[in-house]
Parts: sequence; structure tokens; C-alpha cells
Amino acid sequence: MKTILVLTDFSKKAENAAIYALKIAEKNQANIILFNSFEKFQSVNVPESGSWVYEDYEMIKNESLAELKKLENYIIEHHKQGTFEPGISSLNELGLDLASSVNQLVRDRKIDLIVMGTKGDDTISHLFYGSDACGVLDNAGCPVLFIPETCIFDGFKNIVFANDLKKDYNEAISFLVGIARLNNSHIILTHFGEYENNALKCLNLIEGTLAYPNVTSRLLQLENKGGQLREFAASVKADLVVMIHHHGASFEKFIVGSQSKNMLKHNQLPLLIIAD
Repeated sequence: MKTILVLTDFSKKAENAAIYALKIAEKNQANIILFNSFEKFQSVNVPESGSWVYEDYEMIKNESLAELKKLENYIIEHHKQGTFEPGISSLNELGLDLASSVNQLVRDRKIDLIVMGTKGDDTISHLFYGSDACGVLDNAGCPVLFIPETCIFDGFKNIVFANDLKKDYNEAISFLVGIARLNNSHIILTHFGEYENNALKCLNLIEGTLAYPNVTSRLLQLENKGGQLREFAASVKADLVVMIHHHGASFEKFIVGSQSKNMLKHNQLPLLIIAD
């Protein structure tokens, strides 16, 4: 992992996600790019005359850059001395099509991981609505890590990997193992229903082909998948939950379907989503 892209709207949840990304960058010896998608039109409250709307592209762009600089300085203040010091740069762009902007950044800057914040039952932050979210997850070509507002990075000792076992997911699992190896994590493969043969195949991939021995498997019941997964993750004190997003699936179907909705809406743990 060499470059982490942090999406920010300058909220508290985005600020916390940026600090979380810093800690990952320190451990992975990666650099950070902060990105803000700003709006051209903005409502400004003026006490004497009420609310008025102005259009000044350069002014809003510069305001965005100033906020990015503040965030950059805030991140630097949280850098742990004696660890790798990530390079931090900032970019902003008029928010016409977030998915296309992010996807282009991923390609041009060779982004390895996208990080963003979530808050409470705010299923996806306003940065990721509808088709934008689906477009990013389908086409970005790198994983997306969602960080709840109150999460503080303390390594990834236990990783719960929710695998539907429909495919081999070799690239996704290789990325996961790379994170686990660096953190000496225990990977717990969770699956639903009768897929023992596929589960064994996945375990063999991790233990044999990828030579990572610290992995176990757990079969969960088919009922209330999201609730079970969330409760299981809490019971093993998981530091990270990992899920697969299928290319071509609508984002509405993705977050409404079974465990994904509950994990995104109620989860208090970092959630890493990897496109297959």
C-alpha cells in the first residue's frame, strides 16, 4: 500500500477518518491525498439581509483549499514521532460527478485505498449518494474503508471477513492478507449456510497459497445475517470487518441486501469493502 485517498467534507467524522488514515499510512509507509468535492453554489447567512446565494468559483475553491490545509496541519499534529512520516497533499474539484472524479484519481495517482467517515445511522456520508457510491465501488479498482466517527486506530488484531463464497476473490483476499500480515492479525472467515467445501478452499488459499497461517473459519446461521455478523464481530472484539461488493450490483441492492445494510447502518467498527 503506497497511497491512501481520504475523502473529506470537513465534518467531524471526516476529520476522524483522516486521523485513522494517518495511522494506517504510518504503519504501511504510505502517503496520503486529501480530497474535497466542493459545490459551486453556496448559501451564506448574513445577519442584516438574511440568506443570499453567490456564485464565485475561485472564492469557494480557495475556501476549500484553506480548509484542506487546516486538515493537513491537524493531521501532522497527530503524527507519532519515530514512525514513518507520510507525505500529505491536497486536491479539490468542483463536485459535478464525484464517482468519476474519484475513479480518475485512483487511476492517475495509483490509489491503493479510499478512506471516508460515517456517523451513527448515516448509512453512507453525503459524499456517497446513490449512483456515485455504486460508481466508485464498481470502478475505482481499490478498496473503500468506512470509519465510524468514534473509532480510534489501535491496529487490526482481529479481522472478521464476511465471505459469501460465491467466487474465489483472489485479489480481494490477497489485499486482506497483506493488511493482516503487517498487523499480525487473526483473520476469522465467516460464512452462512452450507458452503464448507468453498470455505475450506478459501482457507487453503490463505494458509497455503498466500502462506498466512493465522486464520480460522466460523459458520453462521442464515437468519438475520446482518445482526449475527455484527454480534459475532463484537463478541470476538474485531478491529475490522471486511466485506465483498459485487461489480454490477446496484448500490441500493448492495446496502439493502442482508448483512450489508445492517453493518453499514449500525456498525461501530471500521468496515472495509472490496470490489470483486
